[in-house]
Amino acid sequence: MRNRIRRLVFAGITGVILSFCLVAGYYLDSFDSLDLLSGEFYWKFFLGALLLWAAVWGGFEALPVFWKRYVKKPVGGTQKKAAGKLLQALEGLRLPYVLCVAVMLLCWLPALLSIFPGAFSYDAYEEWTQVRDGMIASHHPVLHVLLLGGLVEGFYSLTGSYNVGIAVYSVLQMLLLSNAFALSIFFQKKFRLSGVWQLFSLIFYCASPVIQLFSICATKDVLFTAAQLMFLQMVILFYCKREEFFSKKSLLAAFGIFTFFTMTLRNNGLYIALIICICMLAACRKEKREYRIKLALVFAGILAAYGLYTGPFYSILSVKPGGVEEMLSVPIQQMARVYRYDYDTLGEEELELLYAVLPQENLEAYRPTVSDFVKAGFQEEVFSENRMAYLRLWAEWGLKHPLTYVNSFLVNTVDFWYPFAVIDGYRDAYGKSSYFDYMVDRPGEEVVLLKGFHRYYEAISHDKAVQKNGWSFLFLSPGWLLSLFWIFFLRIWCEKQYRLMVPLLVFLLTLLTALLGPIALVRYVLIFFFGFPTLLALFFKRNEKNLTA
Repeated sequence: MRNRIRRLVFAGITGVILSFCLVAGYYLDSFDSLDLLSGEFYWKFFLGALLLWAAVWGGFEALPVFWKRYVKKPVGGTQKKAAGKLLQALEGLRLPYVLCVAVMLLCWLPALLSIFPGAFSYDAYEEWTQVRDGMIASHHPVLHVLLLGGLVEGFYSLTGSYNVGIAVYSVLQMLLLSNAFALSIFFQKKFRLSGVWQLFSLIFYCASPVIQLFSICATKDVLFTAAQLMFLQMVILFYCKREEFFSKKSLLAAFGIFTFFTMTLRNNGLYIALIICICMLAACRKEKREYRIKLALVFAGILAAYGLYTGPFYSILSVKPGGVEEMLSVPIQQMARVYRYDYDTLGEEELELLYAVLPQENLEAYRPTVSDFVKAGFQEEVFSENRMAYLRLWAEWGLKHPLTYVNSFLVNTVDFWYPFAVIDGYRDAYGKSSYFDYMVDRPGEEVVLLKGFHRYYEAISHDKAVQKNGWSFLFLSPGWLLSLFWIFFLRIWCEKQYRLMVPLLVFLLTLLTALLGPIALVRYVLIFFFGFPTLLALFFKRNEKNLTA
């Protein structure tokens, strides 16, 4: 009885979260605001929560019965025997590592040829100019800046063509990414997961349009998420097979390497890795003294490497610190929204103080779904001299306009968590979506070798109608994957399987840090796509001894 009540409670929490994502997401996506004083919103939210509560609870109660009765039950009959033999053959399937890599590269090749030498977009131009001008800043990960900019500049000096360097980077990234995915598939063998899971993972990595597009994109997020996926696998191994984790020096070394790259290939990776590592240390407090010493040594090595990287290495390259405005995207947007919609309530002294750090022309350029246009004029020196004054102004406005602040945060992040959202934060003047930046920016030159695939990927990247069509959201929407994550995460919590909850924090912490960013873009939450097969395996195989022993 106690377990049933617990399941009812957690199903209710799940229903509330999903209902808010759907109902609030609809209003925000449609009107760029949510009236939190509206009775209409609350009765829809309440009704949705009840329906989803019943659906989630009923599904979880019925799923184990269905699994035992129909999935685990031996099949009979001529056709069923044939299907059973096929399933049995797939259960024992073991995919060769090299084959997995080769198949993925072959499936991603049309994406590369559709926009050769690769999608050189997002921050790629800025990273290249840092290397070209010899002025490296920590705004972007320095390792990625050196890799991308170094290849582009290096091959230009050898061949006179920027496209060669971009193409080399694209192919190198495809090789690294396919190997990361192959390692993820190979990792499933450690838990003796069936060949069906491995085959599903391979098909997903090959066929997902999101993975196809980002495999040839020069943004820093791709290599960061590849390292993060490997970091996730090692955390799972630590929590599920601790003895094996500590028994091999190669695994400890691999954990250290993947953790270091998670910390250095994106700024938010530092916080994600540190929190997970603290959880691992806490989990080891009652373990063998040998385990605690080994883990402490590995963490000391990671911190030492990170200190050398951000200390002497930065000094040698004369790396300049990044701007503080990136960390202030949320408050900047909140104050800009108050300026836009509650201007008449603001005093002259308040406006004078605001204009000193955010020029009026930038405030006038406010868009609810992206902070870039406002923070572009951010005066860092003025802010640094008057930090407390601006903090006090932000807090005072928040107390006077709490609903405006809440709306600012929600509308700026809605594309992350509303399953039916179209990623169009930049609100292009021509109505193009900003789902994926499908282009070759300077200094590259776009070459279309496969026109049919070019039209296909361009439609996915920019056409809102295509993204809203049919079941497209199942393949493209981060909000859809987040909804599944909430269902799985809360169910595992309900069952008190805490050893699986910490690995799932990798997904959750990535989302939470992305919510503080300037805009909702798919590339910020790629782990939900890269780690989807792992998430499914954790959930559906959570009670099997191979996974939890």
